Amino acid sequence: MLGITVRSSALNTTVTVGLVTPPDWRPGTRRGWPVLHLLHGGDDVPSCWLDRTDIVDRALAHPGGLLVVLPEGGRAGFYTDWRRPLSPAWHRFHTVELRSLLETRYGAGTARAIAGVSMGGYGAVVYAARNPGMFRAVASYSGLLHTTRRGVPLLLRYFLRSVGERMGAMWGSRWYQRALWAENNPYRLAERLVDTPLYIAAGDGTRVPGDPPAPGDRLLERLIAPTSHDFARRMAELGAPVRTSFGPGTHDWPSWSRELGRSWEFLTSALTQGEKCA
Repeated sequence: MLGITVRSSALNTTVTVGLVTPPDWRPGTRRGWPVLHLLHGGDDVPSCWLDRTDIVDRALAHPGGLLVVLPEGGRAGFYTDWRRPLSPAWHRFHTVELRSLLETRYGAGTARAIAGVSMGGYGAVVYAARNPGMFRAVASYSGLLHTTRRGVPLLLRYFLRSVGERMGAMWGSRWYQRALWAENNPYRLAERLVDTPLYIAAGDGTRVPGDPPAPGDRLLERLIAPTSHDFARRMAELGAPVRTSFGPGTHDWPSWSRELGRSWEFLTSALTQGEKCA
């Protein structure tokens, strides 16, 4: 495990990015390792993947080597470029600045996959939609995939306020900034994803026997899961059905860790098909 410090002009601050490197990786290598980006959820940190999943063991056991990237996404950054001046531009940081840094200094290749939980699931899908061809496979675990669905803007506003942020600084009013909201809504960007392999997972709010309880894990999943169902139906309407995993589960790491295992081959097999992505 390696932590790199990045001074970002897009974020106007310094952040730390975690890397799980292949066994024979060396600093300055130019080999071109396949890359898996894992995005954390709201009010969390990148190390959650290390603490709550077996990602290190999985990555080190991957045949041929795999570079896993655990980037910072902010407490409520939503993997978007905020509209207010001097606000963070997370999309630009991840897809331009960090991408370039990884490829020039840390041996990242052009075969990429991306996955995320909750806010990170949203980020994974919207990044793929806004950058066609950048990712060979995408997985969302409990992602917020229809941001204008009834009740969802209110949920977003509540969450942003809970961590000291305001909706106006991110996307503005839904009624006066409709184009901006649409530009950041995976459901409205579905047409751009018809050629991208997608894995969409969501629970039904039922806790699996043996899973420890977490505050609000059942209710939150019941509120957010319908957005994944909406998105999957939209993709099917476009003639590009996605791989889904809908069933028992809550908005917490026991469910997401299981989904990482279920989707592991889906994500990593896409990285072994030659270097042809942008």
